[in-house]
Amino acid sequence: MVRYSRHQLLVLLALGATFAGGLAVDRWRHTHPETAERLERFDRAGAPEIAAGPERQQGSTPFRPPKLRTDERKSSSPIDLNQATVEELTRLPGVGPELAARIVEARRAEVFASVDDLRRVRGLGEARLERLRPLIIIGPR
Repeated sequence: MVRYSRHQLLVLLALGATFAGGLAVDRWRHTHPETAERLERFDRAGAPEIAAGPERQQGSTPFRPPKLRTDERKSSSPIDLNQATVEELTRLPGVGPELAARIVEARRAEVFASVDDLRRVRGLGEARLERLRPLIIIGPR
């Protein structure tokens, strides 16, 4: 009987797991073709188009950013952070009702002196703060 070392068994186990994972992905792709196609298009959406003419790959679609809902569009004037209601804050992109309520709660505890004071609100990270910065102001107290 052939005996394998511990490392050889681990390599065989890893190869078997990889093979089983590939079979599982293949089976999933065959049972969910629409989702698989949508994910493939999403993956190709960020890639730059090399050929813009008839040489372009058949079936590929150019990237189109999603349409924003009416309430997600930027307002014409910035929102005053110290005066805004929960409803007004939810109109900001990426701010839902829960986050808006946490912003109002943080404002009740201590008024915002600058936009950077939003960092003390749980769930509002640096990236979202930078996205909101041009849309909000701190008015006179």
